[in-house]
Amino acid sequence: MKIIYALIKIVVLLILLLLAVSNTQMTAFNYLPGQIVNLPLIVLLLLFFIVGAVFGVFAMFGRLLRLRSQVNQLQAKLDKQIKAAAQAVHTENLATTATQSQSGNSDLKKVNN
Repeated sequence: MKIIYALIKIVVLLILLLLAVSNTQMTAFNYLPGQIVNLPLIVLLLLFFIVGAVFGVFAMFGRLLRLRSQVNQLQAKLDKQIKAAAQAVHTENLATTATQSQSGNSDLKKVNN
């Protein structure tokens, strides 16, 4: 499986390299009225890809915070339930031990009589 992923990465890298080599012509980019920058097309594509990735991360940031908060709340609830279950088991063990010791005492009394 690792070999397949490595091959896919190599193919994507080669395609991007081919794209970069074939798009070296200069392109005029108007970023403000009257402001023009001449850049190679691949540089503009790379810049807009990076800007899109940054906007995508910012767009998902709020959802990420909500999900982390929800995970923390559920983890706290789970910890409470685990603690309560552990106390119930401990209490049950004490009751079982007490019952066994009482029945053991009655057996000793029967033996002594």
